[in-house]
Amino acid sequence: MSKKNKGILATTAIIAVMTLCFKLLGFVKQAVVAYYFGTTFETDIYNLAFTFVGTLTSAFVRAISISMVSIYTHTLVQKGKEAASRLICACMEFMLPIAPVILLFTYMFTPLIAKMLAPSYSPEESILLQHYLRICYPFFVFSIFTMVGTSLMDSNKDFVISRTESFFTSSITILCCVLLYSTQAVTSLVIAQYLSYILFSSLLIFRGRRYVHYSFVKLRDVPELKVILTAALPVFIGNSVFQINKIVDGSISSGLGAGNASALAYAVVLEDLVVNVIVNNVVDILYVNFSNFAAEGNIQKLSNTMKSAVRAMICLMTPITIITCLCSKEIVSIVFLRGEFNQKSLIMTSAALIGYAVGFISSGVRDIASRALYAFKDTKGPMITGFFAVAANVFFSILLSRFIGIMGVAIASSISLTVNFIINSLMLRKYVPDYSLFDLIPVILKQVPGSVVLVILIIVIKNLFNNNFLIFCISALVGLIVYAIILTLMKIDEVNLLKTKLISKIKNASF
Repeated sequence: MSKKNKGILATTAIIAVMTLCFKLLGFVKQAVVAYYFGTTFETDIYNLAFTFVGTLTSAFVRAISISMVSIYTHTLVQKGKEAASRLICACMEFMLPIAPVILLFTYMFTPLIAKMLAPSYSPEESILLQHYLRICYPFFVFSIFTMVGTSLMDSNKDFVISRTESFFTSSITILCCVLLYSTQAVTSLVIAQYLSYILFSSLLIFRGRRYVHYSFVKLRDVPELKVILTAALPVFIGNSVFQINKIVDGSISSGLGAGNASALAYAVVLEDLVVNVIVNNVVDILYVNFSNFAAEGNIQKLSNTMKSAVRAMICLMTPITIITCLCSKEIVSIVFLRGEFNQKSLIMTSAALIGYAVGFISSGVRDIASRALYAFKDTKGPMITGFFAVAANVFFSILLSRFIGIMGVAIASSISLTVNFIINSLMLRKYVPDYSLFDLIPVILKQVPGSVVLVILIIVIKNLFNNNFLIFCISALVGLIVYAIILTLMKIDEVNLLKTKLISKIKNASF
């Protein structure tokens, strides 16, 4: 294994461990939120408003961020640190004036937005939703600072600072719930979000001084800015289309009865543990390396890294999917079942978690494929696939929610991820002719023996123990070990490489 690949694995492992620690704190945060608020109409209102602002932010900010990492990296390699610094300053100068304009439009159309988010709400309920929308809109401005800062950190492979956002959010939310709940109720969650944004943005600006000399620049003297905006436009359209999935999910869940929208939000928190700790960290680090390979013209290295990452992601996410689906009630009980979070909340949230868990594999491989396309400067392809993915989500959300309720809404999201990956993979053939979905069939088939054993093992464990914590921990620990042994016997290259690396580390540590 090359030194660069070893560096990627080491960096990924460090970031994953750090993110896992922060996510454990995030679990404490969500347990506190669930204890105080449960799944009620008031929490539905907040979650609908916060999710909408999050989707608006993600569509705009993520588009600029993805384009910025690639162009900034290219500028840093080709023109040096000073030119890259000017590019960051130009991006800030261009985007900050846009934020008030976007906020103005959202404030103007708030009644229409509220109706779209919750068409089944009464006029009085809709007015309350509008109130929370208006106080959440300014989050968009803070997201610009965090986007530029995290993109800058990631481009310079300074991944640690950019991953501390969840630490600020979790810590401050816990404090606000404990100190402000009695006087501010659900508004305490909004206050916590404002405080965490302010602190994290300040940290990023301070840390960014290592890489950027903050100063005013003339936009016309930074031609790379135009390249970023040109590349970001189709990404923005694609992301906007894809973010409609979340709006559709929230709208449909709000019509399933009080508490369903909140249950969906709690399930997303648990889903994010997997997505953020494993998928996002791996994909963000891979994307920086994809961009470097593309800038260097090393297309073969990019291709090999991408294909290996997809196979490894399938091996990693399959057992996690099985464990999550079979232990969904135990997981939700451990994290949330206390205070205002009752048995009804448990049933709704665990059902939604199963639906999302079905899409864990698709989430991982889809993001790898889309980042590979972005590295080839193809931003239109993912935009097109976004339309198909949203269409699939809307169709299956409406269809499945009629038969299996909130689980159907979550499963529809998983289906849309699968559609997205398949289409992106077909588009990758244009740049990587030797890449084919059929190459994944042997790896998928090799998951079957381990999956069968894992299912049987978890069923036995659930019959032997009654404690939720013991059931989940034993299932996860023993199940993953047994699954890893089976994969090793199946002679999957990525698993053997990891085993060799671990053995080497152990030997070196013993001397």
